[in-house]
Amino acid sequence: MKNFLWLLMLINVVFSCKEKPRNTLDIEQGKKFVTDSCYVINDAYKKGDVRRYGVMPNKRIDSNLFQQCLSLAEEGLPLYFPKGTYNTSLVLKGVSGIEMNFEDVIITGAVEIINRDAIPSQNIIFNGKLTILDKLFIRESNTISFNEVRVISDTVANLYHKKNRGVSIYVGSKIINFDTLIIQDTGGSDADFYTHVAAAFQVHGWNNNPSNITIKEIQIKNAARTAMYLTGKNHRISKTTIINFGAGQFENMFGLEDVDLGLEKGFSGAWINKCNDCVLDSLSISNSRNLGRYSLNLGIGSYSNPTFINNINFNKKAKEMPIKDSPLTNILVKNTY
Repeated sequence: MKNFLWLLMLINVVFSCKEKPRNTLDIEQGKKFVTDSCYVINDAYKKGDVRRYGVMPNKRIDSNLFQQCLSLAEEGLPLYFPKGTYNTSLVLKGVSGIEMNFEDVIITGAVEIINRDAIPSQNIIFNGKLTILDKLFIRESNTISFNEVRVISDTVANLYHKKNRGVSIYVGSKIINFDTLIIQDTGGSDADFYTHVAAAFQVHGWNNNPSNITIKEIQIKNAARTAMYLTGKNHRISKTTIINFGAGQFENMFGLEDVDLGLEKGFSGAWINKCNDCVLDSLSISNSRNLGRYSLNLGIGSYSNPTFINNINFNKKAKEMPIKDSPLTNILVKNTY
C-alpha cells in the first residue's frame, strides 16, 4: 500500500509539472522567485530543502526526483542538502546560476560540472562541507566556488565499491575557487576504472589548459600515482601539502596531457608543467617509503611568464628522492624551509 501511494505521488508530480507556472523576477530586489509548488512532496520542509521534493539523506534516491531538484536549481532556487549520505552522482551539464548548500553531505558517486555541446556550466556556488567518494570532474566550465571539498575513499559506501578517482580540472575550465580541498587515498591499480587517473589532483587540457584556479589550502594524502599534476596559467595556491604518493601501478594508465607518452609512469609528488604566471606560496612534500620516481618534477614553461614556488620543504623519504628539472623550465623556487 505504501509503495502504491508513493507511486501515485510521483506520477502526480511528473504530470502536474507539465504546466508549471512561470517564475518571476522581483525588479526591486533583483532576485528571482522560483515557483516550486508542482514539485512539492512534503511541505513540512522549507523551500529549497531537497527533502521537500522527496530527496532524503540516508535513503534510496529516486533519480527522477533528484533531477527535478536540479531543475529547480537551474531555475535559480538555492538548494539545501541536510547532513547525510546521498547514494547518487551529481551532474551539472551546461547550466548557469546554481547555488547548493551542503551540511556535511556525502555523495557516494561523482560530482561532474561539464559543458553541454558549446554551452559551459558557469556561475556555480557550492557552500558548506561536501564529501565525494568517487571523483570531482570539471570540464569547459567557469566561475565555480567551493567552501570545503573532501574526496576520500570508502569502498563499502562508494557507488562503485572502488577507491576514489581524485579531482580532474580539465580543458577550458577557468576561475575555479576552493577554500579547502582534501584528496585522500586515490586509487591507481591496473583496472580500467583508473585508466584516466594519472594524478590525484590533475589540472590539464592540451591547447586549452585551465586558468585562474585559486586554492587557499590543498592536502593530498596517499596518492597511488602522481599526487599533483598542474598545468595552465594564473593559478594561485596558498598552501599545498602532499603526503605519500607513488604506490600504485602504471599498467593500463592513459598518458598525461602535454607530456610525451611514457613519462607519465614517473610518479611524482608535485609535477608542474606548462604552468605560466602561477604562484604556489607553500609546498610541502613527504613520502614515508621509497615509492615513486621524483619528489618534484619541474616541467617546461614560458620564460617571460614564470611560475614561483615561494616556500618548499621535503620530509622523510622525499628528502632522498631526485628532483627532475627541465632545462626549459620557467619555475623559480625562492626559499626552502
